Parts: sequence; structure tokens; C-alpha cells
Amino acid sequence: MPTTFGIIAEGPTDQTVIQNILIGVFNNEDLNTNIRFIQPAFDKTTYAANSGGWTNVFEYIKSDRLIQAFEHNDYIIIQVDSDVCDQVHFDVRKTDVNGLKLSGEILIQKIIDRFHQLILEYHGEEKLVQMLPRLVFAICVQELECWLLPIYYTDKKASTTNNCVHRLNEKLDKHFIDKSNKSGMTHAYYKISKPYQKHKNIIAKYQLQPSLQHFVNQLLQIQA
Repeated sequence: MPTTFGIIAEGPTDQTVIQNILIGVFNNEDLNTNIRFIQPAFDKTTYAANSGGWTNVFEYIKSDRLIQAFEHNDYIIIQVDSDVCDQVHFDVRKTDVNGLKLSGEILIQKIIDRFHQLILEYHGEEKLVQMLPRLVFAICVQELECWLLPIYYTDKKASTTNNCVHRLNEKLDKHFIDKSNKSGMTHAYYKISKPYQKHKNIIAKYQLQPSLQHFVNQLLQIQA
């Protein structure tokens, strides 16, 4: 049976970028039919979605819908941006006890630990142990747009995690990113990230963004 992936993400733009990455990593255009956008619920034909945001990701993780998602998918991908992690109820600090900024690697692990904590609290240790081998974390430092910079930059900007939306817009002609305009954004993100559907592209570029590398390394352990 084909491997199936369910994506729990902040929004439909994040889901569609992850979809393109999955297709590229596994070098399988047909994988598209095995990728399910489960939070927010998303209609790929109309590029319309229900509500998103990190708070809805948390609510989904805490609910019985997570249990149901594992019943219908081989792997569950959880995506959030780290720029929101210090907000109330997310509760992951970006600095250490001395006020120094955490490295991306440490921050990613702290966010993953936060999700483990949520699953343990709301579903119990047995469920957490069962889920762990089938959980894949897409923790974007600082935001998912940073993952797209290697497509459009060949210099040190490809690895930056600052002002990523602005840097993308400097390179884009027809598909400017405007987060205040939700209409059509998912289709735009699909086009912007489509080069990652090519296996050679994603493999050549994913290590330029450490948090993208963390995500792809998890995928490379899966035989889809």
C-alpha cells in the first residue's frame, strides 16, 4: 500500500509547500494523492481552507481528531513557525536562562518537546509512545518562507532566517507574497515552491536552511 501523509499546519500555504517538498524528496509526482491536508481542512481544487494558525494546531493536537488522523494516515506531519513560539500558551522561550538567543537546533528540539508534552498530557504515555515513530516535525525557523530562499538565492541569503518574506519578494516577479491578502495565496505558494518537486532541486538545496534540513532528514528515514 502507498505511504500516506497527513499534514497539520498553521495554514494552507504551509501545507502546499510541504506537499511539494514531499513529492521532491520521494521523487514521486503521484505521491500527491497520498498527501492529506487535515488541519486546516483544505480543498485542493479551490485552494480554499478553513481557519488556521498555531492555536488551531495546538487544539488539533489536544483533541481526539489526532487519534483519528493516525487511523487514516501512516505518518502525521506537524508544522509551526518558531516566530510564534514565545506567545502565551505556546510557551517556548527563544532565549536561554541568561537571555541569550537559542540556536535553531535547540529551539527546534524545545518546540518538538512541547508537542510531546501536549500529546502526553491529553492522550497519555501509551499513545505518545505509539505515535512517536509516525510523527514528523516541520519546525520552521523563523518562518516557512525561509525554506524557499534556497530556490531563489545562491549567496548567503539562501541560509538567512531574517526578513524572509521581504527577501522572497525581492526575487519574485508575478507571485509577490502579501500576507494581508489571503485570496490566491495558496496557489501562489504552490507555484513559488514548485521547484522543490524536482528531486535534484530539493536534495541540492535543503541543507542550506538548517530547519528544512531537520525536516528532510526525517523524511529520508521513511520508505514511501
